[in-house]
Amino acid sequence: MVKTEEELLKEYYHSLSAEAEEVPEMRLNTAIRRGITRSRRSSMSLRKRYALATAAAVLGLVLLFSFPRASEVLKTQGAAPDQAAIFQSYGPFEKYIPAVMTTNAVSSAIEDGLVQRVTGVTAEQNGFVLTVDGIAADQKGIIILYSLQNKTKENAKVELMQLTSAALNPLNTSREPGSSISPNRITYGYEVRQWESDDAGALPDQIKFELELGKYKQFTPASADSPLAKFSVALPLDREQIAKAGETVHVDKTLEIDGQKIEINEVYLAASGIYLDYTCDPLNSKQIFSMYKPGLLAGGSGDYTYLALRAASFTDSGGRLIFANDRSMAQSLQLQINGILALDKQATQLIIDTDKQQIIKAPDQNLQMFIHNTERGSTLVLEYDSQAQSNSIYNTLMLGQTFTDGAGTVHSADKFEFDIPQRTEWENAKSIPTMYYRGLGSNKYPQPLTFTIEAYPALIKEKLSVPIR
Repeated sequence: MVKTEEELLKEYYHSLSAEAEEVPEMRLNTAIRRGITRSRRSSMSLRKRYALATAAAVLGLVLLFSFPRASEVLKTQGAAPDQAAIFQSYGPFEKYIPAVMTTNAVSSAIEDGLVQRVTGVTAEQNGFVLTVDGIAADQKGIIILYSLQNKTKENAKVELMQLTSAALNPLNTSREPGSSISPNRITYGYEVRQWESDDAGALPDQIKFELELGKYKQFTPASADSPLAKFSVALPLDREQIAKAGETVHVDKTLEIDGQKIEINEVYLAASGIYLDYTCDPLNSKQIFSMYKPGLLAGGSGDYTYLALRAASFTDSGGRLIFANDRSMAQSLQLQINGILALDKQATQLIIDTDKQQIIKAPDQNLQMFIHNTERGSTLVLEYDSQAQSNSIYNTLMLGQTFTDGAGTVHSADKFEFDIPQRTEWENAKSIPTMYYRGLGSNKYPQPLTFTIEAYPALIKEKLSVPIR
């Protein structure tokens, strides 16, 4: 999926020391686990967006590091009087300024003194050193400031990062996008992670921050090579302080679009983000997959700052939107959406005869399919043109993790790998259809196969807003 400028900037800073030729281009066949989607907008290519992001990053670095005492230079050139004070507020975290300057959420947490300094949390293996310098934990998530020192000549990347409890229960797990960790350099970075469970009271007094490094390779999915280093360091958690962290606002207001009702329940504001929970009325005639272009407007008197969506999770009955917090904003806050993505509840099945490569039932005529066969098995390839691609993370096709064959047997798609076919006809195309891939394994199934649609770009467009506080 297309990445936002903030994500691109973060990756750029994360690989700041890499040579220019080491910065990877985003290719259409990049593999994303659990179903892959990809889109390209005709208005501006991803490569151009990446160039703009990196140019902005370079400009920021020139302003910040061209002089030995950046704060004094900024002051003499007429910068805001509190600029030096802001830099000083970083204290021991000053070295993280280039990494966090792309996100108000982390920089605000540091400036407000919410990030707790930790010492002695370090580990070294095979010439790589992991050090955690600061954390800010709350009821929903955690901010981690960490550095990676590469003493080797090997260009590395972060392949796996996870938080676990003492019993090895996952608190958060993710595969990283593969940013470069350059040789003979120290790379400073941050992570904002959410707890897997909402039960903050169940958090332990200590968690493990685990990180795995692999060889950096351009234009490839996750490497199957042996890891270069595996780290596991303990992070202390103050559960009493976590219980007090953040602010809960009970909203209890209803949005209605095309007769479909969404109840905005409550909002939790903390260092790790702004968490907005909502439920869908069970009497709705449509299955609501997600909101379209949701955002928070912070401020007042006509002077607002737009807080963009950073992550989201959905269920059949509702979901959670997570926005990047900015604690420097005014107290006024409102949710703004531009519509919903929804289908009639009876239209959420996708039925396909994979032997005949024929779609029997689909929500509309925009889907096309074919089967890509390899020695390892078959891959179902779905392509479609979306009317709701712009500026939103989840406006895409997603299928459930199981499917039912013609005999009524349920199969899990999680265990099947998939292969991405080369499509040379896209090279000079003005626009490229969004793709979705689903591994089917090597078995021959009774036909047809029935999948459940968990997300679909069927847009009901309407701009609405609701005050949060």
